[in-house]
Amino acid sequence: MNKQQPPVDGYCEQCGFNYDTGDLQGTVTLLIRQAADCSMALTKAAAGPDPNVVRLRPEPDVWSAIEYACHVRDVLEVQRQRIAQCLAEDRPVYAPMDRTGRVKQQKYEDQDPAEVAAALMRFAREFGAAARVLRPQELGKLGLYNYPVRAPRTLGWIIRHTAHEIQHHRHDIVEILAKVEPPIVPKPKPEPEPGVGVEEADEVEVSD
Repeated sequence: MNKQQPPVDGYCEQCGFNYDTGDLQGTVTLLIRQAADCSMALTKAAAGPDPNVVRLRPEPDVWSAIEYACHVRDVLEVQRQRIAQCLAEDRPVYAPMDRTGRVKQQKYEDQDPAEVAAALMRFAREFGAAARVLRPQELGKLGLYNYPVRAPRTLGWIIRHTAHEIQHHRHDIVEILAKVEPPIVPKPKPEPEPGVGVEEADEVEVSD
């Protein structure tokens, strides 16, 4: 995934996410809605005329739709675990998720789109359930986060950052599928039979 890294604060011009607006409940609702969009885009493309379109990379160094969807699924699972770790430890230090290493280690490109889509939604709901009940003092608790640089981050920031990840990669999935999906070619209109007039040909076509 050789793309310009999105910001981790403020406004993201690529996907429109803003770290500075929205409350906790609204942010979680947005996250679940964007996760559903990721899931539906993947399953719809996989059910199309060429199921393998979800495995196509638009460029050699840009992930495919299935790879991005697997990443979204894993982000949701890891971030939910980090919520639990932050609540359980005084000074949590989050282990890196190795986002790039997972692509090959877990063979993202070979995974089943239906299973990925279902797991993505399950982890989105689990993350949402864990985030919605956090109290203000818990949202302000700090832990040492590794991405994009090693820095202390509040649990509230982790919630917002997760929502940004999902919204940003929903944008990536839709954009990539628009590039690699085969165009829908309309069925050619049948030629009229010899000796049949235009009006008669239209009537024959309608009767079929």
